[in-house]
Amino acid sequence: MSDSQSPLFTDLYQLAMLQAYHAYGLTRTAVFELFVRTLPPRALVEPEVALLLDVDREYRKLARAERLPKIAPKRFNPSGEAWLAILHAERGAWHFTALYSNTARAHELNKTRDWVVMYFYRDNQAEGQRTIVTETHGPLEGLRVVRGREAECRSLYAMTAAKR
Repeated sequence: MSDSQSPLFTDLYQLAMLQAYHAYGLTRTAVFELFVRTLPPRALVEPEVALLLDVDREYRKLARAERLPKIAPKRFNPSGEAWLAILHAERGAWHFTALYSNTARAHELNKTRDWVVMYFYRDNQAEGQRTIVTETHGPLEGLRVVRGREAECRSLYAMTAAKR
């Protein structure tokens, strides 16, 4: 049996049409039209946590040393000053843009020199985004953590500690 004939490729539409055809007692060969909507985008593939943390480390180091170009953000910048350091980096097939967070919450909590917003993509893939912060509580307190991927960070730090 070829893959195209596999019952695993039978969908609910085909089964519903077959049931209706059978219910009417029809036995001749039938042809049905099927219109398919656009398929949803593929799930976003993200870089490994270690890679995100490596770009984060490079960004913060170069930003502290004043070795990165700066942009003038439109929000929370009444003077129009160029103060927000920006890094464009590549690691293998990945492209990254890193900059400190300029959100209202980052300003409110005085985290505009801690929270790093990381944009990433590979060719022919939608852009993704993560925020990397210094954890303030729990087992990762004081360590850099990729928000939304804390479990992976915990595993990475545990593995790193085990190698020492």
